[in-house]
Amino acid sequence: MQTARDLFSLIFKQEELTSEQLIRCELACSIALEAQNLPEQSVVRSMDVAQILSQLNMDEETLIATLVSDENLVNIYTSKMIEERFGKATSELVSGIRKLNHFKEFDINRRADDVQNERLRQMLLAMTSDIRIMIVKLAYRVARLRHLKYEDPVICHQIASETELIFSPLANRLGIAQLKWELEDLSFRYLHEDKYKEIASQLNLKRTEREAYINRTMDILSNLLTSHQIESTISGRPKHIYSIWKKMQRKKLPIDELYDLRAIRIHVDTVKDCYEVLGLIHSRWNYVKQEFDDYIATPKENGYQSIHTVIIGPEGHTVEIQIRTPEMHYNSEYGIAAHWRYKEGGEGKSVDKKLEKSISNVRQLLENTSDPEVFKEISTELQSQNIFVMTPKNEIITLRQGATPLDFAYNIHTQLGHRCRGAKVNGRIQPLSTPLKTGDKVEVLTIKNGQPSRNWLNPNLGYLTSSSARNKVKSWFNKQNREENIQVGEAIYHREIKRLHAESISLPQVLERFKYSESDSFFEDLGKSRINERQLTSAIQRLLKPQKKPEHQQKTFAFKHQELSNNGDEQNAVYVVGAVHLKTNLAPCCAPKFGEDVVGYVTRGRGITVHRRDCANILNLTHEELQRLIHVSWNKEHAEDPDYQASLHIVAFDRKGLLRDILNTLANLNVNLIDSKTHTDLQERTVDMNLTLEISSHIVLGDILDYIERIQNVESAAISRRK
Repeated sequence: MQTARDLFSLIFKQEELTSEQLIRCELACSIALEAQNLPEQSVVRSMDVAQILSQLNMDEETLIATLVSDENLVNIYTSKMIEERFGKATSELVSGIRKLNHFKEFDINRRADDVQNERLRQMLLAMTSDIRIMIVKLAYRVARLRHLKYEDPVICHQIASETELIFSPLANRLGIAQLKWELEDLSFRYLHEDKYKEIASQLNLKRTEREAYINRTMDILSNLLTSHQIESTISGRPKHIYSIWKKMQRKKLPIDELYDLRAIRIHVDTVKDCYEVLGLIHSRWNYVKQEFDDYIATPKENGYQSIHTVIIGPEGHTVEIQIRTPEMHYNSEYGIAAHWRYKEGGEGKSVDKKLEKSISNVRQLLENTSDPEVFKEISTELQSQNIFVMTPKNEIITLRQGATPLDFAYNIHTQLGHRCRGAKVNGRIQPLSTPLKTGDKVEVLTIKNGQPSRNWLNPNLGYLTSSSARNKVKSWFNKQNREENIQVGEAIYHREIKRLHAESISLPQVLERFKYSESDSFFEDLGKSRINERQLTSAIQRLLKPQKKPEHQQKTFAFKHQELSNNGDEQNAVYVVGAVHLKTNLAPCCAPKFGEDVVGYVTRGRGITVHRRDCANILNLTHEELQRLIHVSWNKEHAEDPDYQASLHIVAFDRKGLLRDILNTLANLNVNLIDSKTHTDLQERTVDMNLTLEISSHIVLGDILDYIERIQNVESAAISRRK
């Protein structure tokens, strides 16, 4: 039976630990063993994960956190208990690991895309808070894949697919070759079992012959370097099945025709020695030019450095040779794990600032989004190849594959991109939409007062492939448009105020009516036509109405009136209590609508004028004039259709709470919503709504339109009665 001491010897190096660290590590091993003695076993044992991390030379704190993060210990050892035993930093690390492990890895009831998107979000957020959490999660996935053959085939395929899409690219991005190769090979084994076995069989078929050839070539190389007093370590380099398959796919070649099935690695002390060795090899054998890569001069984005060359070696066979220093090799094998350095200060330990900066952008992008398109773009970028191009001063710039000279310009500086009007690629003028290749030298041609073109944002024209560059162009236009729209909107506002003789209306009154806190945003939306002129006119007219003074003639309240109609039937629209045969007229000052709360005013010789109870003229009556008011009500038999249906079409700029505001407005108008269909354009951030309404006959369609158009972000609205 395994003891805590046995586990300790597998994971920790006692000679590197202080006495205090030794106690902490032994305690962590004891806790990990507790999980194995519980009735329900974990899918992945934390002790297996810790052994993988130990091979990456991870620090003592990470190994301890991994050991005590076993899912079976969550309810036994709380965060508080872990903090008491191991300290706050370890407790926070365990919480991060547990959070990722808590996310269900496979759910047959959820779409695979949804699961993968959420997985990617969770992992990248964890990575940007503490990169070690991401490294631990990668190790968990390696351990999971090692035991996957016992699982249901459906689950095997799902986990392998997720590994290929997310985990392997992340291991590559972090430069951890030890994890990357195993993640790729194991996932490939479950996704393409027949192809995996075929390649493995072909490799095994000539393994003895290939290894003998490699040994003979290494002897020749060793003698060559020794004769030039260069100390070196030479070894054969293992080939991984997934990388062989990818190269077969990319080059459309059978396995026997690949250049690098025979591979050798040379370690020398210095960078100078690397190039000296390269010179000796190329002077001895011919090399394949298209297979030469100098990753020392131009490192990969994940920090990988080495010289790669393929020679036509002894007996006419091709051999791939990699030349690097021991430090470069260590970095390539362990990636970011090899660079985990702490600095003392403040509470506990904090990661190097350069590392923090390199991952902060990912967090800013992911922290507040759930848009699936964002995750799709990130996943694509993780798996994409990068290119390396040069400035006129031979500085190396890393861009995404497919990047254009315009992407290059914006990568250098935003203003350089704005002023760009052309570019020279390798000394020749090329279109700004030209895809760049590794090794291109790019010179940006500018004009003094240049500015972006809207065509640059058209994806069909291919000017920009980088989302960062596109955002810079969009930001420029938004800024320019804002200033212009504010000016246009302000001009429209003052023109309407003058046309309606509404100088008595103040701007704050108008802002309050439209629910704006400051004028610039109001003028901008008016200039953009998010608020149309009809809405503005209606709002000003409504603000004017209460300010009209009642007209008096010989101290008697006199109303202009409008007879309902010469049609006798419509005369019965209003019922006057105790005087059903009196002539009635609707007052034009408030234009009461069927169903509104009304009151009658007895005029001198013109019958009864019907007003809304909240009419300004009624509210301003004198005490004597109030005696002329009588009770009136609408004759319900007068309505042709008690209820009918109408179609309301709304176009608006999408925002949080828009639909709620529309529904509340309809409810306040006593309008029922029968059906709704909406379409949202995620790219333009607009929404198109088609609503079917049930409306009482006393409600005027124009009033509904008026209220809907007042809602913030509504660009246009149209309503019609359905037949």
